[in-house]
Amino acid sequence: MEEYNVARVETGIQGLDEMLGGGIPEKSIILLCGGPGSGKTIMTLQYMMRAVSRGEPVVYVSLEESMEKKTKNALAFGWDLVDAEANDMIETLDIYMVPHSQGVVEPIERRKGKIQFSIENEIETAVKRLGAKHIIIDPVTSILVHESRSGKKRYLIGQLFDTIRNLGCSAVITSEGLPSVGDFYMEQFLSDGVFLLNKDLIDYTMIKTIRIDKMRGINFDDQPRRYIINNRGFQVFSSEPVLV
Repeated sequence: MEEYNVARVETGIQGLDEMLGGGIPEKSIILLCGGPGSGKTIMTLQYMMRAVSRGEPVVYVSLEESMEKKTKNALAFGWDLVDAEANDMIETLDIYMVPHSQGVVEPIERRKGKIQFSIENEIETAVKRLGAKHIIIDPVTSILVHESRSGKKRYLIGQLFDTIRNLGCSAVITSEGLPSVGDFYMEQFLSDGVFLLNKDLIDYTMIKTIRIDKMRGINFDDQPRRYIINNRGFQVFSSEPVLV
């Protein structure tokens, strides 16, 4: 594929930017898929703090684990979310979903209480107030888990993605679990890029790998590459084979 001066956004993750040839295309939506303990949340926090270091505001939507817990965990990597929020570099939406009868699910913001309109409206308001360049949603699965109707799930995903695109932001959205062959996931088709985080036990050793399954508009390394998580965060070994 020939590239035509694609504007890039560095993820701030050593090795991953090399796999991408410099970073993700600007204003793209990235879907990050992986199971529990694969490092999805750490990757989103690292991406966010890299954006903050460039002076680019971020709206972070937490839909499962509380932002209080994420903020405490981030300090282990030297990332001060409280300071960044105090300086209007990030705005967090700390939301959990409460299921009711007949398939109705009510979003609640932990600090503000019941959301009057919709999550999309809350995101749009926060982006415009902050002048945000980036949106992070962790994980999108929480929006869909209580909805059994496939048509409704596709509508919810489509509405969310349309909101992000209309705001002109770059986005990273996490999804719990890896896609199965033959299953239809609307978020995969609508995303500009899909990153898969996998864990395999090989010869009694846990091997973690990242693979770029899809990335529109640029050339990229599509081979699985080993990664680790240490006190500096997420690190990808982009020039090494998975097994030696």
